[in-house]
Amino acid sequence: MNYKLSIENETYPVEDIHFLRESTLTQEPVGKPFSFVSPVRLTIGQRCVLRGDSCGYQLLVNACLGFTYTPRYFVSGIIAAKEAIVASAS
Repeated sequence: MNYKLSIENETYPVEDIHFLRESTLTQEPVGKPFSFVSPVRLTIGQRCVLRGDSCGYQLLVNACLGFTYTPRYFVSGIIAAKEAIVASAS
């Protein structure tokens, strides 16, 4: 499945995404860890959306580390509840 990072009406392709198997995510994804390589820098505590072909996940960023010789970033965090995302937008 291809995923895109959605931040403030902008979308970016992501690479090397890792989280628990898709079958596990269909049960209760909130609180599950994730990581991926992003083309944009994210900040700790930032909330964003990871959109797939048929699903999407609200994310809470715990870390974002830059690579030395390329403008890409290793991002990790947890899948957040949708209510928390809506509350943080106001």
